[in-house]
Formats: sequence, C-alpha cells, structure tokens
Amino acid sequence: MISIACLLGKKDFRSVARFAFISDIHGNLPALEAVMDYIDNLRVDGTLCLGDVVGYGPNPAECLERVQEIASFCVLGNHDKAVFDDLEAARFNRNAKLAIEYTRDQLNDEHIDYLKSLSEFENLEDVSVSHASPITDAGSDYIHDQTIAARAYAGFTNACLFVGHTHVPIAFGTPDIGYAKVEPSEVRVALLPPSLPLRLAPSYRYILNPGSVGQPRDGNPDAAFGLLDTDEHSFTIHRCPYDIEAAYFAIINAGLPDFLAHRLRIGA
Repeated sequence: MISIACLLGKKDFRSVARFAFISDIHGNLPALEAVMDYIDNLRVDGTLCLGDVVGYGPNPAECLERVQEIASFCVLGNHDKAVFDDLEAARFNRNAKLAIEYTRDQLNDEHIDYLKSLSEFENLEDVSVSHASPITDAGSDYIHDQTIAARAYAGFTNACLFVGHTHVPIAFGTPDIGYAKVEPSEVRVALLPPSLPLRLAPSYRYILNPGSVGQPRDGNPDAAFGLLDTDEHSFTIHRCPYDIEAAYFAIINAGLPDFLAHRLRIGA
C-alpha cells in the first residue's frame, strides 16, 4: 500500500497533520483557483483529489495541469474516465455527453495519458480514496444513503474512505466491527455544514465526502472542500466564495449547455 507520508516525502506519518481533500472540480478554473488560495492559507501538509477534474466546465486542461501541480495523489472520476472510454461516456445524459465532447477537444495526449494513469480506487496505508463507491454491485455508485453506504464498507480496509461523486458534503459512520457485514440500520449519516469539525471516533469507520469544488449541489453555490486533521481527529468542511459569474460566462462563451452555467448560481 502507498503511504500518505511517502507521497509527501516524509518518513514519519505522525509528523503529518493536515490534509485537504478536493473533488469534482469539473473544469471550473475560477473555483479551483479560489480553493487553492484558501488551502494555501491553511498551511496543509498535502492535498488529495478525489476525481472528476474535468467534465461540465470550460477549462479542463488548465484544471488538470493545476491538479498535477498541487495534488499529492489523485483518483480517476467517471467524467475523467469518459474522456478516453466511450462506454463510460455512453452512460451520460445529453448535457454531460456534450461537455465530454468539448473536453476531448481541449485536451492533448499528455492530458489523456495522465488521466489513463489514475486508479479508480486506492487503499493508501493511512486512508482509502475513491471517486464513487468501491463496490460496483451496490445498486448505485453514488453513496448518498445508508443502504449504499453499508455495502460500500466492504470495499475498503482503512478507518476512513474519502469519496466524491455526489457533490454533497456528507459523512457516514458505523461502529468498527471488523470485516462483519454492515447493515444499513447501523450506519449513521450527517450532512456536513461548513466550519463545524466532525470528530472522528477511533471506534468508528467513516465514509467522508468533501463536496464539490466546481459544481456544488447542496444549495450552497460556494466551492467546497474538506480538511482532515490527524492530530485533532477531525474532518471539517470549508466553503469558499469564488467568481461564479466568471465561471458562468466562460461556460456560455465556450458553447456548452446553458444549464451547466445556470446551476452554478444556485448550487444545484
């Protein structure tokens, strides 16, 4: 397994305390830049990306290059995969397909090779990371309820699994019962408000979603990301205002579907 400490070039994980988790950037460069400025001020030890760097938005190449610069590790999202996988793209709705066609035109061979190099799931030594549910027969790969979360617990071995995909900051927790099957009734779920740390109990296992940088869907248009503090044993959602109008008109001017611009204003 890969250690977060190794990713950051540090020998002792205990000396590494704070990690930012970003997800679902979706080609929204103004949102990504605002979030990275915010994260810089938090003095984190590393940033991990949970996928969907591209898709929907007008600046896929710039966002990919930025993520390559700042992310210690990145997993492959379904929109990232659709860039080079026609079967994945065929699952998309009309707006998403049009955005993937646009995205393909914006990326060069190096961008594509980078996406192809990403794994969809990884058990790191310290945490597990995935874009969607690591269990493919869960009925849905969107972990948005207790039933799907219960099945997802069988797909990772660490105390915490970090995911994206739903674009909603949310946490699922269940008592650590080893490899026994988790029942939905045993899973606690909580939507995560900004700036309120979720205390991570050592007797629990968690599935944690930091929300979306580039296309929030929880009614709050501000960009979202999560901060894991290994000293405080906490996970905190941060919301970051950005120039939504710049992102809005960039989508319109790129000829992408108007809907993809309108939803940014309302966080939907």
